[in-house]
Amino acid sequence: MATLLESRAGAAKLGIPLMITSFVMVAGFLFWLSVTAKPTEVVLPDPEDIFENVVSLADFSVDPRGYIGEAVSLEGVRLGERFGNHFRWINLPDAQNNAFLLHWSDSLRADTTIALTTLASGTIVSLSGIVTNTTDSIVEEWSAAGAFMIPVESQVARSTYHLSFLEVTRIKPPDAPRPGQGVGSGSG
Repeated sequence: MATLLESRAGAAKLGIPLMITSFVMVAGFLFWLSVTAKPTEVVLPDPEDIFENVVSLADFSVDPRGYIGEAVSLEGVRLGERFGNHFRWINLPDAQNNAFLLHWSDSLRADTTIALTTLASGTIVSLSGIVTNTTDSIVEEWSAAGAFMIPVESQVARSTYHLSFLEVTRIKPPDAPRPGQGVGSGSG
C-alpha cells in the first residue's frame, strides 16, 4: 500500500505548476490574438441602395405578369387590408383598380426592426421583393406555415388577379414624426 501512495506523490506535486502554466499559455494566446488580429469594418447598407430596380406602381399595374421572377421595388404603395397572418392587399392603379397580394417573407417577419403588425391600412410604404406566380404548392406551403386564419383564405390566394404575388423582402415604413411635430401634438 505504501508503494502505491508513494508513486502518486509526484503527480500531486505537478498540479499547481500545470495550472499556472495553462493560465500563462491562455493569457499569451489572447495577447497574441490581440496583437495580430486585424479590425473588421462593418459597412451598413445605405438606405438609398436598398431599393434597386424601382418601378412605378402605375407601370407595374399595366402588366404585373411581365415582372414575374424579377426583383422590383415599388415606392409610394398604400397598404390595404390584412389578409391572413402573412399578407396585405394593395390596389393597383389600373382601370379596374384590381387588388394585388403582398406576402411578407420569412426574413421580413423575423426582422425585429420593423413591426409589421403596426402598419395600419392606408399606410404608404416603399417595398422591395420578387414577383412570383401563385401555384398550388406555394399556397400549400403557406397553409403549412399558418399563413391563413380560415380555410377559405387559401382559395382566395389561389384566385388572386394575375395569379401572382409580390414576395416582400424589404419594406420602409414612413418616418415617424418627431415628438411635438405630429398632428394633435398640442403645440399650436
